Amino acid sequence: MEYPFNLNDYRGDAGFVHFIGCGGVGTGPLMRIFHHCGFRVSGSDLEENLQTRLLRSEGMRVEIGHCASNLPPEDGSALLVIYSSAAGENNPELVEGRRRGALCLRRGEALGVMSHIFRRVISVSGSHGKTSVSAMIAYCLKEASWNPGFLIGGMVTDWPLNGECGSGDLFVTEVDESDGTHACTDSFLAVVPNVEDDHAWSVGGTEKLYENFRRYAFKAQHLIYVGGEIPDRIFADHPSAVRLDPDPENNIFSRLFPQKMNFRWGGFQKRNAVTALAALKAVGMEEDEAVRVLSRFPGVERRMSVRYESKFVRVIEDYAHHPTELKASLEALHQTNPGRRLLAVFQPHRYARLDRYFDEFAEILQRADRVFITPVFAAWTQSGPRDGRSLAEAVGQKAVYLDQENWADRSREIAMEIIPGDTIAVIGAGDLKDLIPFLCRDIMEKEKSFDSCFTHKNGSQIVLENIAKHHRKL
Repeated sequence: MEYPFNLNDYRGDAGFVHFIGCGGVGTGPLMRIFHHCGFRVSGSDLEENLQTRLLRSEGMRVEIGHCASNLPPEDGSALLVIYSSAAGENNPELVEGRRRGALCLRRGEALGVMSHIFRRVISVSGSHGKTSVSAMIAYCLKEASWNPGFLIGGMVTDWPLNGECGSGDLFVTEVDESDGTHACTDSFLAVVPNVEDDHAWSVGGTEKLYENFRRYAFKAQHLIYVGGEIPDRIFADHPSAVRLDPDPENNIFSRLFPQKMNFRWGGFQKRNAVTALAALKAVGMEEDEAVRVLSRFPGVERRMSVRYESKFVRVIEDYAHHPTELKASLEALHQTNPGRRLLAVFQPHRYARLDRYFDEFAEILQRADRVFITPVFAAWTQSGPRDGRSLAEAVGQKAVYLDQENWADRSREIAMEIIPGDTIAVIGAGDLKDLIPFLCRDIMEKEKSFDSCFTHKNGSQIVLENIAKHHRKL
């Protein structure tokens, strides 16, 4: 997509950039980058959160609630309005911006335009894994003092920010296939970890989704992609493409990386690491240095993140919300928690996705020993032909639907079934994270009974005995 304007017309005193939905994980850091690149900015969101507080602490004007008066005053300055996917066409700030004749861009479109500020853009787009891969690339460049700009759709563990301007040379970003705006970005290097039909319903169908991926890739000077039936077809004639083996055991991971890396990951994260390594080499980082730094990568929040661990129980959170991701997540959890009983708490994400992949979700969840399913996280569509209850019924006897109205009550039901040695996986991309504080509290309370019932044994003995019992059942 080409735009007949110069972004510099909105820079400095000549213009103003207003962000609708600046509390979002993608829109907030974009606002910060515009600010640090010399643009006057303002923003708004429906609710106060960490992102809005951070922006305000850096001197940016952020309003809570949406109304026309949040836009900067009409003083003759050129006005650019950038809005998140959550902002509907009737959003009062968007309506007011259009009334004024402002240039109005979706977040992904604005990201594509803004990327021209940087000399070399490394963009990552895929159906799964783009946050992890882009985070790995940005982490290694930053740790190696390359001072990259970056915009990551999640928080690297222990990093305070998920978006920075950097020096103006390299810019690492994930770009969004769900609305087709990845095709707005002109990249030095495009990285595609995979392509599936997820989000086809929101861009006009499967072939339109694949065509958007093709447009995105062919706008890049260079392409790195993980092989597979779909990407092999749509990227076949790219003039500067590198195809990576989809099997991490057949690629360079085992040869290069130490056996005891600081990862709690399975095969899919090995593939992500190899993909990131290929990108780092493509922009000039020496392989030995890239491996050394990547081996220290601390992970991304909500991606196999350990939220609680005691002598009895382990709680891990993961962001999986597509069947491929869910399957990989459960496989990784079994690999990294051998012998433990696996309790999966799963929140379906979007009614359209649940309906499209219903049978696959039901089959894959059978791989857990016990399954708790919450109501669907709606994400702008409030109903669908099937819901969380119907998914629990399809999974069968090992599943239960959590029909309580709040996270505290749902947590208590889960905690009732926990025994020493359990791993509890909290899996989903919506607001399921709000369950975790209640669950950790209830587990700690439950563990008091473990100690009182087994005073003649230590916690490790109890866990080992329950793991052995579980093995015999298998």
